Amino acid sequence: MALLLTAGCASAPGAPASPDAADLRREASAPAAAQARAAGAGETGAAAGAFRRRVPALVFHRQAERDVCEAGEKDTFQHGRDTFRFRCTRMLLLYFGATGAVEDRIREADAAVTALVRERTGDAPRTDRPTQTPAAALRFYTPEGKGGPAPSLAYRWSAGGRGAQHAVTARVDWQDPLQDKAGFFLDAPGGAGGFCEESTGGPVPPRVIVGECRPVDQKTETARVRARHPYAFRLTLEDTYYELGWD
Repeated sequence: MALLLTAGCASAPGAPASPDAADLRREASAPAAAQARAAGAGETGAAAGAFRRRVPALVFHRQAERDVCEAGEKDTFQHGRDTFRFRCTRMLLLYFGATGAVEDRIREADAAVTALVRERTGDAPRTDRPTQTPAAALRFYTPEGKGGPAPSLAYRWSAGGRGAQHAVTARVDWQDPLQDKAGFFLDAPGGAGGFCEESTGGPVPPRVIVGECRPVDQKTETARVRARHPYAFRLTLEDTYYELGWD
């Protein structure tokens, strides 16, 4: 598996430097990281497949994916020390076309995520913000709704795995078929530099792309879905499968 590599950025004067290129290469290719990476690919792949099987009313179109390892910064001018020295995260983006009542699709997507998490962990997923729950999303479409951007659904859970710490998150976004003002971000996630580009620091932490990265032009893909369906759904899965602290 090929590694594409970047060096870390400079720290504040007098502070210990972030991991350099040699450190990143060694950590990303270490047996423990490789083992966790394989487990992480299995976790996100299984979750994506389980979601697709449980949403027959959503028509799958395309999937983007990337696996990135990034170095934490010990001290910067912009913020204090990151909570991690090194971590790796796998991301999948799944695009769907949708028809029918958006409220029904929201309920189906929520039921699918809840069921797949229960199947894999035995527990329900957690949601940290009341604005990212099915109840908040459905309330948006009632006369009492506050208007503005449609909310998204957000979930997190922990999955076991030898040699890996699976901290998994899922986010469901859609384009509002009534107002077309949904929180459906068309720019590539991950900040400046693009979905598959590496970083030497700045707005995006220093990071390496591990293996093949498969992007999707999100504006083009959204337009393609909307040409065939009244609106689009997107599922984002992220699994932080390997992390090292400063000690």
